[in-house]
Amino acid sequence: FTEPSAELDLWFPDKKGGAGWLEWGGCGMVNPNVLKSAGLDPEVYTGFAFGVGVERTLLLRHDINDMHDLVEGDVRFSEQFVMGE
Repeated sequence: FTEPSAELDLWFPDKKGGAGWLEWGGCGMVNPNVLKSAGLDPEVYTGFAFGVGVERTLLLRHDINDMHDLVEGDVRFSEQFVMGE
């Protein structure tokens, strides 16, 4: 959806003894075709998109193996992250 694009990768120690790169964020100029599909004239408008993988930080910090656990809405899973405890 963006071009040119950039990506922020973090090097982190793997708890299993190795290490690896993690894509943590990205950004770039919105592709003119995306603007056209939204009904905007790319000769008049431009866009800049960016995002940060906050959920990836949570995965690493709490040793969560599957990102799906964060978004499936299982209250039993979510209760372990109560604020203030």
